Amino acid sequence: MHEILEKIARLIPSLPRAERRIAEALAENPEAIERMTLAQISKESGTSEASIVRFCRRLGYDGYTTLKEAFTVANHEEPDTVNTIGVQDNMAAILNKLYKNNLEVLSETLANKENKYEEALMALLQANSIHFFAAGDAYVAAKLSYIKFKRIGVACSAEEDIMLQMIAASNLTKNDVAVAVSYDGRSRNVVEAMKIAKQRGATTISITRRDNSPLLEYTDIRLLVSANDLTVGRDKVTRRISDQFILEALYLGYESRLGRGCKEHIKATQQAIDYNKI
Repeated sequence: MHEILEKIARLIPSLPRAERRIAEALAENPEAIERMTLAQISKESGTSEASIVRFCRRLGYDGYTTLKEAFTVANHEEPDTVNTIGVQDNMAAILNKLYKNNLEVLSETLANKENKYEEALMALLQANSIHFFAAGDAYVAAKLSYIKFKRIGVACSAEEDIMLQMIAASNLTKNDVAVAVSYDGRSRNVVEAMKIAKQRGATTISITRRDNSPLLEYTDIRLLVSANDLTVGRDKVTRRISDQFILEALYLGYESRLGRGCKEHIKATQQAIDYNKI
Protein backbone atom coordinates (compact mmCIF):
# COMPACT_ATOMS: atom_id res chain seq x y z
CA MET A 1 0.00 0.00 0.00
CA HIS A 2 2.89 2.32 0.76
CA GLU A 3 3.88 2.45 -2.91
CA ILE A 4 0.36 3.48 -3.99
CA LEU A 5 0.18 6.15 -1.28
CA GLU A 6 3.61 7.48 -2.27
CA LYS A 7 2.43 7.81 -5.87
CA ILE A 8 -0.69 9.65 -4.72
CA ALA A 9 1.40 11.96 -2.51
CA ARG A 10 3.69 12.84 -5.42
CA LEU A 11 0.70 13.72 -7.60
CA ILE A 12 -1.21 15.83 -5.07
CA PRO A 13 0.53 19.19 -5.74
CA SER A 14 -0.24 19.02 -9.48
CA LEU A 15 -3.79 17.64 -9.30
CA PRO A 16 -6.93 19.64 -10.14
CA ARG A 17 -8.79 20.66 -6.98
CA ALA A 18 -11.48 17.95 -7.16
CA GLU A 19 -8.95 15.17 -7.73
CA ARG A 20 -6.73 16.54 -4.97
CA ARG A 21 -9.62 16.21 -2.52
CA ILE A 22 -10.05 12.58 -3.60
CA ALA A 23 -6.34 11.92 -3.14
CA GLU A 24 -6.36 13.48 0.32
CA ALA A 25 -9.41 11.46 1.38
CA LEU A 26 -7.72 8.21 0.31
CA ALA A 27 -4.40 9.16 1.92
CA GLU A 28 -6.15 10.09 5.16
CA ASN A 29 -7.88 6.71 5.53
CA PRO A 30 -6.42 4.17 3.06
CA GLU A 31 -7.69 1.14 4.97
CA ALA A 32 -11.30 2.22 4.45
CA ILE A 33 -11.22 1.92 0.66
CA GLU A 34 -11.72 -1.87 0.90
CA ARG A 35 -15.24 -1.43 2.27
CA MET A 36 -16.29 1.83 0.58
CA THR A 37 -18.29 2.05 -2.63
CA LEU A 38 -17.76 4.62 -5.36
CA ALA A 39 -20.75 6.58 -4.04
CA GLN A 40 -19.33 6.56 -0.50
CA ILE A 41 -15.93 7.82 -1.67
CA SER A 42 -17.75 10.51 -3.63
CA LYS A 43 -19.60 11.63 -0.50
CA GLU A 44 -16.50 11.42 1.70
CA SER A 45 -14.39 13.57 -0.63
CA GLY A 46 -17.19 15.89 -1.69
CA THR A 47 -16.54 15.22 -5.38
CA SER A 48 -18.39 13.62 -8.29
CA GLU A 49 -18.07 9.96 -9.25
CA ALA A 50 -16.75 11.08 -12.65
CA SER A 51 -13.88 12.92 -10.92
CA ILE A 52 -13.01 9.76 -8.99
CA VAL A 53 -12.86 7.72 -12.19
CA ARG A 54 -10.59 10.34 -13.79
CA PHE A 55 -8.36 10.24 -10.73
CA CYS A 56 -8.13 6.43 -10.88
CA ARG A 57 -7.14 6.58 -14.54
CA ARG A 58 -4.51 9.19 -13.76
CA LEU A 59 -2.99 6.66 -11.35
CA GLY A 60 -2.94 4.06 -14.12
CA TYR A 61 -6.07 2.07 -13.23
CA ASP A 62 -9.12 1.43 -15.41
CA GLY A 63 -11.48 2.75 -12.77
CA TYR A 64 -12.42 2.69 -9.11
CA THR A 65 -12.87 -1.09 -8.99
CA THR A 66 -9.31 -1.82 -10.12
CA LEU A 67 -7.89 0.82 -7.77
CA LYS A 68 -9.86 -0.73 -4.92
CA GLU A 69 -8.49 -4.17 -5.80
CA ALA A 70 -4.94 -2.79 -5.80
CA PHE A 71 -5.48 -1.24 -2.36
CA THR A 72 -6.94 -4.50 -1.05
CA VAL A 73 -3.97 -6.55 -2.24
CA ALA A 74 -1.44 -4.01 -0.96
CA ASN A 75 -3.21 -3.74 2.40
CA HIS A 76 -2.58 -7.42 3.10
CA GLU A 77 1.07 -7.40 2.09
CA GLU A 78 3.97 -7.15 4.51
CA PRO A 79 5.06 -3.57 5.35
CA ASP A 80 7.51 -2.04 2.89
CA THR A 81 10.78 -2.22 4.82
CA VAL A 82 12.64 -0.28 2.14
CA ASN A 83 10.69 2.94 2.67
CA THR A 84 9.49 2.61 6.27
CA ILE A 85 11.33 2.40 9.57
CA GLY A 86 11.06 -0.88 11.42
CA VAL A 87 12.69 -2.96 14.13
CA GLN A 88 15.20 -4.30 11.60
CA ASP A 89 16.78 -0.87 11.03
CA ASN A 90 19.93 0.26 12.81
CA MET A 91 20.58 3.96 13.45
CA ALA A 92 22.51 4.42 10.20
CA ALA A 93 19.54 3.10 8.21
CA ILE A 94 17.07 5.24 10.17
CA LEU A 95 19.12 8.39 9.60
CA ASN A 96 19.44 7.65 5.88
CA LYS A 97 15.69 7.00 5.47
CA LEU A 98 14.79 10.09 7.46
CA TYR A 99 17.15 12.24 5.38
CA LYS A 100 15.71 10.98 2.09
CA ASN A 101 12.15 11.30 3.33
CA ASN A 102 12.67 14.89 4.47
CA LEU A 103 14.09 15.81 1.08
CA GLU A 104 11.07 14.25 -0.63
CA VAL A 105 8.64 16.06 1.65
CA LEU A 106 10.26 19.43 0.99
CA SER A 107 10.40 18.79 -2.76
CA GLU A 108 6.69 17.95 -2.83
CA THR A 109 5.87 21.06 -0.82
CA LEU A 110 7.84 23.27 -3.22
CA ALA A 111 6.16 21.59 -6.20
CA ASN A 112 2.79 23.02 -5.18
CA LYS A 113 2.50 25.99 -7.53
CA GLU A 114 -0.69 27.25 -5.87
CA ASN A 115 1.12 28.35 -2.71
CA LYS A 116 1.27 32.15 -2.57
CA TYR A 117 4.53 32.67 -0.68
CA GLU A 118 5.09 36.25 -1.87
CA GLU A 119 1.52 37.17 -0.98
CA ALA A 120 2.01 35.72 2.51
CA LEU A 121 5.28 37.60 2.98
CA MET A 122 3.76 40.91 1.87
CA ALA A 123 0.88 40.43 4.31
CA LEU A 124 3.36 39.93 7.15
CA LEU A 125 5.43 42.95 6.13
CA GLN A 126 2.36 45.20 6.07
CA ALA A 127 0.92 43.94 9.37
CA ASN A 128 0.89 45.91 12.60
CA SER A 129 1.17 42.62 14.47
CA ILE A 130 1.46 38.88 13.75
CA HIS A 131 -0.31 36.19 15.77
CA PHE A 132 0.35 32.44 15.56
CA PHE A 133 -2.29 29.80 16.31
CA ALA A 134 -1.51 26.09 16.69
CA ALA A 135 -2.08 23.06 18.92
CA GLY A 136 -0.11 19.97 19.90
CA ASP A 137 3.24 19.48 18.22
CA ALA A 138 2.33 22.15 15.65
CA TYR A 139 2.57 24.67 18.47
CA VAL A 140 6.30 23.95 18.74
CA ALA A 141 6.83 25.15 15.15
CA ALA A 142 4.61 28.18 15.74
CA LYS A 143 6.38 29.08 18.99
CA LEU A 144 9.81 28.91 17.38
CA SER A 145 8.66 31.22 14.60
CA TYR A 146 7.17 33.59 17.19
CA ILE A 147 10.53 33.77 18.99
CA LYS A 148 12.34 34.65 15.77
CA PHE A 149 9.93 37.45 14.89
CA LYS A 150 9.97 38.71 18.48
CA ARG A 151 13.76 39.02 18.38
CA ILE A 152 13.61 41.45 15.47
CA GLY A 153 11.10 43.69 17.21
CA VAL A 154 7.85 42.49 15.63
CA ALA A 155 4.70 42.79 17.73
CA CYS A 156 3.47 39.20 17.85
CA SER A 157 1.98 36.44 19.98
CA ALA A 158 1.77 32.65 20.13
CA GLU A 159 -0.52 31.70 22.99
CA GLU A 160 -0.64 28.04 24.00
CA ASP A 161 -3.67 28.33 26.27
CA ILE A 162 -6.93 27.96 24.31
CA MET A 163 -8.69 30.80 26.14
CA LEU A 164 -5.77 33.15 25.51
CA GLN A 165 -5.81 32.18 21.83
CA MET A 166 -9.45 33.26 21.60
CA ILE A 167 -8.68 36.51 23.40
CA ALA A 168 -5.77 37.22 21.04
CA ALA A 169 -7.93 36.50 17.99
CA SER A 170 -10.79 38.68 19.23
CA ASN A 171 -8.47 41.68 19.56
CA LEU A 172 -7.17 41.58 15.98
CA THR A 173 -7.97 44.24 13.41
CA LYS A 174 -7.77 44.59 9.63
CA ASN A 175 -4.16 45.69 10.09
CA ASP A 176 -3.08 42.41 11.73
CA VAL A 177 -2.20 38.93 10.45
CA ALA A 178 -3.19 35.56 11.94
CA VAL A 179 -1.05 32.53 11.03
CA ALA A 180 -2.39 29.02 11.67
CA VAL A 181 -0.29 25.86 11.68
CA SER A 182 -2.39 22.68 11.55
CA TYR A 183 -1.49 19.46 9.74
CA ASP A 184 -5.05 18.31 9.03
CA GLY A 185 -6.76 21.68 9.46
CA ARG A 186 -9.25 20.26 11.95
CA SER A 187 -7.94 21.35 15.37
CA ARG A 188 -11.05 22.87 16.92
CA ASN A 189 -9.40 25.72 18.82
CA VAL A 190 -7.21 26.69 15.85
CA VAL A 191 -10.17 26.73 13.46
CA GLU A 192 -12.22 28.77 15.94
CA ALA A 193 -9.39 31.26 16.49
CA MET A 194 -8.99 31.76 12.75
CA LYS A 195 -12.75 32.17 12.37
CA ILE A 196 -12.69 34.95 14.95
CA ALA A 197 -9.62 36.54 13.33
CA LYS A 198 -11.34 36.47 9.95
CA GLN A 199 -14.47 38.06 11.39
CA ARG A 200 -12.34 40.80 12.92
CA GLY A 201 -10.96 41.63 9.47
CA ALA A 202 -7.44 40.29 9.97
CA THR A 203 -5.57 38.69 7.08
CA THR A 204 -5.43 34.93 7.70
CA ILE A 205 -2.65 32.59 6.58
CA SER A 206 -2.84 28.81 7.06
CA ILE A 207 -0.07 26.24 6.78
CA THR A 208 -1.81 22.89 6.40
CA ARG A 209 -1.93 19.70 4.35
CA ARG A 210 -5.60 19.31 3.52
CA ASP A 211 -7.14 21.34 0.72
CA ASN A 212 -10.71 20.75 1.93
CA SER A 213 -10.41 21.24 5.68
CA PRO A 214 -12.59 23.44 7.92
CA LEU A 215 -9.57 25.68 8.57
CA LEU A 216 -9.44 26.83 4.96
CA GLU A 217 -12.96 28.26 5.20
CA TYR A 218 -11.41 31.10 7.20
CA THR A 219 -8.15 31.39 5.28
CA ASP A 220 -7.14 34.18 2.91
CA ILE A 221 -3.74 32.76 1.98
CA ARG A 222 -3.25 28.98 2.00
CA LEU A 223 0.19 27.36 2.09
CA LEU A 224 -0.24 23.62 1.56
CA VAL A 225 2.47 21.24 2.75
CA SER A 226 3.38 17.60 2.22
CA ALA A 227 4.16 14.82 4.72
CA ASN A 228 5.04 11.16 4.25
CA ASP A 229 4.49 8.24 6.61
CA LEU A 230 7.89 6.87 7.62
CA THR A 231 6.59 4.36 10.16
CA VAL A 232 4.60 1.16 9.84
CA GLY A 233 1.68 2.91 11.52
CA ARG A 234 0.13 6.26 10.56
CA ASP A 235 2.31 8.57 12.64
CA LYS A 236 3.50 11.30 10.28
CA VAL A 237 6.93 11.87 11.83
CA THR A 238 7.96 14.32 9.09
CA ARG A 239 4.89 16.54 9.13
CA ARG A 240 6.57 19.39 11.04
CA ILE A 241 9.46 19.58 8.56
CA SER A 242 7.40 21.38 5.92
CA ASP A 243 5.76 23.64 8.51
CA GLN A 244 9.09 24.82 9.86
CA PHE A 245 10.52 25.11 6.35
CA ILE A 246 7.80 27.56 5.29
CA LEU A 247 7.85 29.51 8.55
CA GLU A 248 11.63 29.86 8.37
CA ALA A 249 11.43 31.05 4.76
CA LEU A 250 8.82 33.67 5.67
CA TYR A 251 10.97 34.88 8.55
CA LEU A 252 14.09 35.13 6.39
CA GLY A 253 12.12 36.97 3.72
CA TYR A 254 10.79 39.38 6.33
CA GLU A 255 14.22 39.99 7.82
CA SER A 256 15.89 40.54 4.44
CA ARG A 257 13.24 43.05 3.30
CA LEU A 258 13.57 45.15 6.46
CA GLY A 259 17.37 45.09 6.34
CA ARG A 260 19.24 47.31 8.77
CA GLY A 261 16.34 47.76 11.17
CA CYS A 262 16.25 44.01 11.81
CA LYS A 263 20.02 43.85 12.32
CA GLU A 264 19.84 46.51 15.04
CA HIS A 265 17.07 44.60 16.84
CA ILE A 266 19.02 41.34 16.58
CA LYS A 267 22.12 43.01 18.03
CA ALA A 268 20.17 44.50 20.92
CA THR A 269 18.35 41.27 21.78
CA GLN A 270 21.56 39.24 21.50
CA GLN A 271 23.25 41.53 24.01
CA ALA A 272 20.33 41.05 26.39
CA ILE A 273 20.41 37.26 25.93
CA ASP A 274 24.17 37.09 26.47
CA TYR A 275 23.61 38.34 30.02
CA ASN A 276 22.13 34.94 30.85
CA LYS A 277 25.14 32.99 29.59
CA ILE A 278 27.88 31.72 31.87
